[in-house]
Amino acid sequence: MHAQASSKAEYARTRSRRGTERGGASAGGAMFALQRTVGNAADTAMVQRSRHEHGDGCGPTGCGGLEVVQRARVKDWKLGSTSTELGSVKANHPGDPLVDTLHHIIPKSLFQPFLALLTQAQVQQIRTRLAPLAPAAFTSPSTDKALKNLPANFRIGPRPEDRSDDPKNLIDVNTTASGNATPRSAQLENAYNYMTAAIAAGVVNPTGFSTQFLDPMIDACRQHGTAINIDPARGTWVSDPATGKYHRP
Repeated sequence: MHAQASSKAEYARTRSRRGTERGGASAGGAMFALQRTVGNAADTAMVQRSRHEHGDGCGPTGCGGLEVVQRARVKDWKLGSTSTELGSVKANHPGDPLVDTLHHIIPKSLFQPFLALLTQAQVQQIRTRLAPLAPAAFTSPSTDKALKNLPANFRIGPRPEDRSDDPKNLIDVNTTASGNATPRSAQLENAYNYMTAAIAAGVVNPTGFSTQFLDPMIDACRQHGTAINIDPARGTWVSDPATGKYHRP
């Protein structure tokens, strides 16, 4: 009798233990499923942020406080008209290392944080005043992208790794044989100086916006003309035999 009671008690404990183990496994499976769902949601959000095309109202740290995720395609700033013109110029100068890559005089990385400081009225002023002077660039509804494709702001030259004076994110003016900035580059340099000061201060002076940014940009565009006209003759380069690289005079 005693042996039978012990067997029943042991059987009950075994069932209870198995039930607990099954419950733990079930809870663990549920937890894994939850973690997988959360992970998938996070991945989706990250992909969506990386695909976001930043517009005129996006600040230096992103839109709505989100951190900016760099887009994967490094050539994404180019409009089709810019790429086509560059390809045509390179085809007419086959194998010429000085006719290879577009360089921005005002670095393209400066436009987005500068635009973030402007009012919508000021952004519209840019479009209204510059679009007739650079129609190919302003086919883009994004003012940031239009400014990145502004033909007056281009110079063509060797690849950055083939330059001994690559400015990276600083201004890259065209110069004369004496080393002075060309008239067009001098105007762009005026605009660049105003932009960098405004970004550093975090505020745009309304009077300076017209006279120190917009007017110089207009003058540079007028000097360039309305065509894209990526002109290799505008970029003067000096060869350095010791390094095998090129630099401005």
